[in-house]
Amino acid sequence: MTLIAVAIIVSYGYSTAVIFGLPGMALFPELVILIDIMLLGHWIEMRSIQGASKALEKLAKLLPKKAHLITEDGKIKNVPLKSLQINDKVLVKPGEKIPADGEIMAGKSFINEALLTGESTPLDKTVGDEVIGGSINGEGSITIKIKKNG
Repeated sequence: MTLIAVAIIVSYGYSTAVIFGLPGMALFPELVILIDIMLLGHWIEMRSIQGASKALEKLAKLLPKKAHLITEDGKIKNVPLKSLQINDKVLVKPGEKIPADGEIMAGKSFINEALLTGESTPLDKTVGDEVIGGSINGEGSITIKIKKNG
């Protein structure tokens, strides 16, 4: 933006000086075109940023509100997503949404990632495979270790 601002100021100053007697040719039409192109580019950029922001909001709505946290003593506790930390272990029951990105520690299931990746068929996931938050667990219960949160 600094380069464009300098170009606009210099061309306006030069064109004004030409009007008041400096030999040369005024650049007002070029200045108007430059400003129009910059405004159009800025408008396109803001629309794309706004679209990406809306897409992120829609992805956030795919996440469940609560997760089944497995405590250190092996008990299952329902907690809000905000309280999950990296390396927490979470139980995902059949048909539930996966609360955060992680790795399967126990269990096997088919994971439906269609809303996130466009993959048309559920993927068979076993111990060691990565799962994406917001995807839907299939038939089996799995325990995942949270790798990414938020």
